[in-house]
Amino acid sequence: MDHIFEHYKKTGYLHHAHVIEGAHEEVAPLLVESFARHMGIETIGNPDLTVKNFASLGIDEARELKGAQTRASFGGTCKLFVIGADSFTHEAQNALLKTFEEPTSGTHFFIILPRAEMLLPTLLSRVLVVSGGVLLSSRPRRESADSETGALAEKFVDGNLEGRFAIAKKMVEKKAGETVDRELFRRILDHIERILYTRTAGKRDDASANIFRGIFQAKTYLANRGASPKMLLEHIAIIIP
Repeated sequence: MDHIFEHYKKTGYLHHAHVIEGAHEEVAPLLVESFARHMGIETIGNPDLTVKNFASLGIDEARELKGAQTRASFGGTCKLFVIGADSFTHEAQNALLKTFEEPTSGTHFFIILPRAEMLLPTLLSRVLVVSGGVLLSSRPRRESADSETGALAEKFVDGNLEGRFAIAKKMVEKKAGETVDRELFRRILDHIERILYTRTAGKRDDASANIFRGIFQAKTYLANRGASPKMLLEHIAIIIP
């Protein structure tokens, strides 16, 4: 668990959505303690910290979370949601897709589930999975849902600038009448983010925080139909060392 916050202390970056495998009664207190110890967050009587546990997280609970995360903080720099659930309905997961992709600035979710496999692939691609304090973004089960995009992201990160630009160009090549797959660009940005998150863990590199902010901004702009996915990915190609 400390891995998440050690990375935050060194880079100033905290991913907007984590899924932690385990029992709520065991994980939630450790998370709250980590907020205080690593982030200096007041955890007693703090209206910007929400800790809840549901036997089943359904559509009503999902709508409640969506509304709560849009409200401004009460004075802190961030809002933290620690949400446990024994089950998580598909309807609720679909309702939270947009929230987990583009949460309100400064909002971070920590979802505690018995198993990450409970999540739909579309939602799983928007989160970082942690179990026993270990980041699991590189587990085969994470890539199995999107192995080709994961491999392309690895090639992008490991390539030189010319190679990265070639990938961006290839991704927008379409036949007449076809439209650019913006969802593919979002997925590759998610994969790039997870790859870099894992590789920079334990390193003190101020530049990495700017890279993560750049990726977050690119994913935000991608939702704007007027933005060019190719130009956004080319920008990421430039800022990655």
